[in-house]
Amino acid sequence: MKRKYFSFPKKLTKTALLTACILSLSFTSAYASSIDDAIDERDEAQQNENDAKDVLDSLEDNLNDLVADVEALDAQISNIQTQITQNENEEAILQEEIDRTNVELADARVLEEQQYASMTARIQYLYEEGDIEYLDTLMSSSSFSDMLNQSEYISQISEYDQEQLNLLIDTREEIEEYELQLESDMSDLQIVQSELESQKTELESVIEEKNAEIARFEEDIEAQQALVDRYAAEREAAEAKIAEMERASITSQQSNGQTIYDSSSYTGKFMWPATQGHSISSDFGPRVSPTAGASSYHQGIDIPCPLGSDVVAAESGTVVISQYSNSAGYYIMIDHGNGVSTVYMHNSQLLVGVGATVTKGQVISKAGSTGYSTGPHCHFGVRINGTYVNPWNYL
Repeated sequence: MKRKYFSFPKKLTKTALLTACILSLSFTSAYASSIDDAIDERDEAQQNENDAKDVLDSLEDNLNDLVADVEALDAQISNIQTQITQNENEEAILQEEIDRTNVELADARVLEEQQYASMTARIQYLYEEGDIEYLDTLMSSSSFSDMLNQSEYISQISEYDQEQLNLLIDTREEIEEYELQLESDMSDLQIVQSELESQKTELESVIEEKNAEIARFEEDIEAQQALVDRYAAEREAAEAKIAEMERASITSQQSNGQTIYDSSSYTGKFMWPATQGHSISSDFGPRVSPTAGASSYHQGIDIPCPLGSDVVAAESGTVVISQYSNSAGYYIMIDHGNGVSTVYMHNSQLLVGVGATVTKGQVISKAGSTGYSTGPHCHFGVRINGTYVNPWNYL
């Protein structure tokens, strides 16, 4: 008995194929539209995050400048305080010297007064009794020579009294001059001390103002950091949304019976995307951000190449993104099935549109330096189920 095989009518088969194609194109268009919206959301959040970070960096720079100013002012105050302490020590030493000089001056004045009183008494006595005593002294001399000696002795006593008095007067005047000099030095020192105290007060006032500014900047920085965190969360949410859409695309493709590729089959099979670039300027992974807005964790590899040189598809697939982004510039994403996609950023010109089917090695764009870029290059990235992975595992 012959087996009967069921077959669709040719007309029905053609209709089914046409319907599948229409559904596929319809899905691709809807997917492209929705993922474009999600990408726009991500790019807007990324731009807002970058702008907020710029403001945050500026605030932190201002804060650091203020802190440095306060540290410098503190150093000045410390230096002034050292001078104040030294002046206080010098004042104490000067005061001790002034006190000692006052004692010496008082003693000198007493000696001077005593000498003056003694000399005055002798002069008065000689004046009152001088003729008789002087005559007695001369008459009591044993000889003319002795008489001359006695007369000379009386004159010497008067001269001695005057010399002693003059000496004491000179000593007292020297002490007074020294005391005046000490008091002048003390006055000068006190003026300097007053100026130092004034400078210290002014600096402390400036420091107080700057500390108040620091407190305000710290509050602003805290608020700005919260804003950066909010935009980062929005960006991460948009990225998660894009990844979810890509996963949904895979599920949809599987349910529509489209050909699905195993991502493991791509390992080491992708074509090099830059036709005139053969070196790497920035590898996949952590890095120092090369320009404002650029990521500090590089999610691809940068291949320097001439402006306008050809960029080709690393593998066959369907173009799901072909547009401009603030960060990526003109860029393309190609879906290769089973959650595998490749990304080509910073182009100067896009040659294929969303929904286009491209073949491995087909020219899809011209290299450029659009978006956050420091020069003409091709940024090549590989995504597995919406997550960027190291492209070297697939080249």
